Amino acid sequence: MTSDKKLTGAEEFNICGVLVHARRERAADVGEVLAALPGIEVHQRTDDGRLIITIEDTPQRMASETLADIHKIDGVLSASLVYHQTDPDSSMEETQQ
Repeated sequence: MTSDKKLTGAEEFNICGVLVHARRERAADVGEVLAALPGIEVHQRTDDGRLIITIEDTPQRMASETLADIHKIDGVLSASLVYHQTDPDSSMEETQQ
């Protein structure tokens, strides 16, 4: 499910810090799936199945949509938003340069 709104360079910069808790035995696989998704960067993974990630808006999807979809990944127990920042003075084009 994606938003009808397509993001453009005129949109504000949006980033979310998320703590993902995965089944211990699936944590490595979950990390690989997350890393392959546009707008997601995996920063840390612990032995007990916790992953620290950031999600940014992409031209195709808002970060909130990506966060909602993380709950559907096999092995994910929870995904909690722990940090959120928007910068109305920065466009996505400026941050991608």
